[in-house]
Amino acid sequence: MTSVADALARYRREPTLLEERGRTPFKLVSTVDAASEPGEIDTAWAGREVPIDAADFWATSRGARLFDDVEYGQWGLHLLSPSASAARTDQEREERPSEFAPDDVVLGEFLGDQELLVLAPSEEGQRRILVALPLDGRTDWFAVASDLSEFLERYFDRYGEKYWEP
Repeated sequence: MTSVADALARYRREPTLLEERGRTPFKLVSTVDAASEPGEIDTAWAGREVPIDAADFWATSRGARLFDDVEYGQWGLHLLSPSASAARTDQEREERPSEFAPDDVVLGEFLGDQELLVLAPSEEGQRRILVALPLDGRTDWFAVASDLSEFLERYFDRYGEKYWEP
């Protein structure tokens, strides 16, 4: 199993995906930020436990834009900074308290739609990383990986395609 840092290294090594690679007619670019500043995670998540996958991500990168459609802005995944993640998590818990568990963490937002990447520590197996749908209940959210590194690897291998969709 790879680590979050190893998975992100792939995006750093190969940041641009052009249509010549045969997978997409768009220019997709991945940008992975430097690690969070010391204390940034503790400040953003004061008084709350941060799951290990989230802490590992922010220790490697403050945020990232993966397979970002640079021409139209309608595709890709924006992985949030510690403070943006805390704010979005709080917002979702307030707006949808019956769907978001107390330990869920919103890690990212998919560009061009309203789906969210959610770390769900209280879930088991492939349901530990979920894609939250804006209008559907939690039971209908897509189970996409058992941990963040697995998700990042699979997303990279599929060139940013939503491999979980039927």
